[in-house]
Amino acid sequence: MELLAFLEDTLRTCSLLQPGQKVLVAFSGGADSTALMHLFSRLRESWSLEIAAAHLNHALRGEQSDADESHCRQVCSAWHVPFFSRKAEVAQEAKQRRLSIEVAARQVRYAFLEEVADAIEADVIALGHTRDDQVETVLLNLTRGTGAAGLAGMPLRRGRFIRPLLPVSRSQVRAYCALHGLSFVEDASNMDARYSRNRIRHQVLPELRLINPRADEAIERLALVMRDEEDWWRTYLQALEPQFTLGRTQHEWQLSLEWLTQQPEAIQRRVIRYALQNLSPEGREAKFEQVETLREAIRTGGRAGVTLHGGRLNASVGQRALRVWVKQDNTPLTYEIVMQIPGETPVPEAGVTLYAEYSPLPDAQSWRQDNWEVWCDTSRICGQVTVRNWRRGDRVQPLGLSGHRKLSDIFIDRKVPLSLRQRIPVVCDAEGIIWIVGICLAHRVRCTSETRQALHLWVQPPGGW
Repeated sequence: MELLAFLEDTLRTCSLLQPGQKVLVAFSGGADSTALMHLFSRLRESWSLEIAAAHLNHALRGEQSDADESHCRQVCSAWHVPFFSRKAEVAQEAKQRRLSIEVAARQVRYAFLEEVADAIEADVIALGHTRDDQVETVLLNLTRGTGAAGLAGMPLRRGRFIRPLLPVSRSQVRAYCALHGLSFVEDASNMDARYSRNRIRHQVLPELRLINPRADEAIERLALVMRDEEDWWRTYLQALEPQFTLGRTQHEWQLSLEWLTQQPEAIQRRVIRYALQNLSPEGREAKFEQVETLREAIRTGGRAGVTLHGGRLNASVGQRALRVWVKQDNTPLTYEIVMQIPGETPVPEAGVTLYAEYSPLPDAQSWRQDNWEVWCDTSRICGQVTVRNWRRGDRVQPLGLSGHRKLSDIFIDRKVPLSLRQRIPVVCDAEGIIWIVGICLAHRVRCTSETRQALHLWVQPPGGW
């Protein structure tokens, strides 16, 4: 099957892309990404696609890195593809984060691709990984020590990242480039034996092929089997989440130690890895030693903590919970938004949307139900209504209490993590606080039997803190 037809079949059968969507291609200028860019350019009209390219100059090879960027820019200009590029001092990043060059380059590259995709509202980010890359990845994971997830290698899709050439060999890609007269750059660093992947590619795999000429196919089959098993486990663990989750937000997950201690070792490892991977900024696997450190503390009732991905992801075993959290930017968060009344007000900083409408007062049981949906007496609200984050010194008289309290004290009483306090929406009018979303309603705007009209406020999704 011709490569274009094969790509179309993969895109359809694996639900990687829909006609009319916008594709951002990670374009290094090498044979793989050049073939991928050319293939998408050929599909552009028949699939009604918008195509853009993103190139990260890693600044690792001096003038050659700059020449590669220039080549990619020229190709995109000739093919009428919007081109985005950035130069990053990867070596410096690796030193600052205490990472290997390979890991630092990957982290910087993926962050750049996400940023460009967000800016242009791309539906998918297409990567040029081939079957050879898959085989090398599985072997690399094996040498580092891995579980089934590492042996599963790279998926065809993870989030909006897609790898449509993953079933295709590197030789097929190069044959396609030759057939269509496509020029591409050769990265000299691909021969550098200091990099682990290159040693796998040029030293280990040739030896394995002497033992089994079809070693690549065997390793690919292993990855496929492991990937199917991982998919089953993921579905199974999703169903178990309510049993082992004590609390969860966008950036933090607390898992019940009581539940974990009652499970077999295999389930313990799976659940710990599952939580770490779900909160990982890049969806990456934890190391075996890190999982075992946490599991041993759970078994013995001790305390332990691990740090992953350069300090961006952390996990610790406490008194009753295994806490997994993403380290947030220390930059103080500040927002203030005028509420749409009636209407909806997105609050992206908090990851929620606030809704407001005027309504008759419902029965007392309804308007005192919880703090995620409240009713206020319209006559008690003064001036413009805004939603902002907590400020030091904020005070409120909670519904039903006689005195005012500091919000900081309320947060402490409710055991709201420090990482969340700056994000929780606080709804205010000209006189002060009306509602701390999910926490409490202000006593002064309460509804009574004399209320004639109510302001109905609620949030979606509820239960985030």
